[in-house]
Amino acid sequence: MMNTRRIQHIVSEEALLALEPEWRRLETRMVQVPFVSFDWLIPWWQHLRAQKQLVRDELFAWTFRSSDGELLGVAPLMLTHRPSAGPLRFSQLQFFGADPNITELRCVAAATEHSESIYAAMLEHIAALPKVWHCTNLTGLPQSAQLEAKISNSFVATFGAREIVNPILLLKPTWEEFKAGLPRNIKEALRKCYNAPKRDGVELEFQVVDDAAQVQEALQIFFGLHRARSELAGTVHHMDYFASLSAQRFLHDVCARFAKRGALRIFQMKHRGAVIATRIGFVLGDSLYLYYSGYDPNYKRYSVMTTVVAEAIKYAIASGFRTLNLSTGRDVSKTRWSPMEVIYKDVEFSSPSALDILKHRGFRAVLGVQQRLSNTWLRRAFSRRAE
Repeated sequence: MMNTRRIQHIVSEEALLALEPEWRRLETRMVQVPFVSFDWLIPWWQHLRAQKQLVRDELFAWTFRSSDGELLGVAPLMLTHRPSAGPLRFSQLQFFGADPNITELRCVAAATEHSESIYAAMLEHIAALPKVWHCTNLTGLPQSAQLEAKISNSFVATFGAREIVNPILLLKPTWEEFKAGLPRNIKEALRKCYNAPKRDGVELEFQVVDDAAQVQEALQIFFGLHRARSELAGTVHHMDYFASLSAQRFLHDVCARFAKRGALRIFQMKHRGAVIATRIGFVLGDSLYLYYSGYDPNYKRYSVMTTVVAEAIKYAIASGFRTLNLSTGRDVSKTRWSPMEVIYKDVEFSSPSALDILKHRGFRAVLGVQQRLSNTWLRRAFSRRAE
């Protein structure tokens, strides 16, 4: 088990920013997803935290250090207050990333070998602060019988426990070796998505944008194609997660930071010089993480997004990456590649007092009603989104 000298609360942005050198050194030992990096979480706090009268986020991050002072992990936590003040205020302790699925995985930023121990220390510390929060939402927990037992033994009421699936491809030395191990259905899909455009005389060109000077233009194209995909009828619905200006500013900031470090790849498929499909990728050690995508509906019949993923895999293999992360979820577009799966747990629990349990139940009920409402003033008021 981890022997921590102390757990320190970080309640100012300045103190959080001061962790940058240690945090960056720690990143090489973290889980290989962009959402625990300094370059994701700092922009999230600066662009997407709630600062409204009915919803307000208060910084409440924690650091975990070894007995000799080495930083082992950062818990990017915040207290979300609804409303922001007054006797009816309800306070939820949760990780940064409480957004409409822009942040796909929310968890501690910690060395993987210390992750379970840090979650255990967090649970003990949370239990010692019952007057600070009414409910706690912890996400990205590793699968652990010990952690599940600690939660069930320490907290009275739990809500909304669920699993997050992260599919990951183990790459081979060559594309041909990798393709040989794929199921028949994806091999057939690949054959069609390459042959159909050729049959119609449509010449597609694959391009990788990794120059920081080209990122702004590539992202504007991405926003347009992502929106176009969300408006497509007669297929699986995809939300436009970057409809708000705040979400767009956030992604611009994140991608500029990653590009500056040479860790951004924006994959593009072109026809006659115009980008008709795109997907964002982040480099994390020896892994490539595929983030959101978009495409021109006029090219839907050519399965251009399948082609973009195939070309990204070819690129990853040629570049020497060991794994390719397909992002979270268990939809067919991912499972047909036969990935391995990493499972994370989410859990939400009440403060132990009977009054807080009652408040938590009321909060869940109100939240459920609010989510079912259409474009009403109540939904807009309680929404975290700021335009």
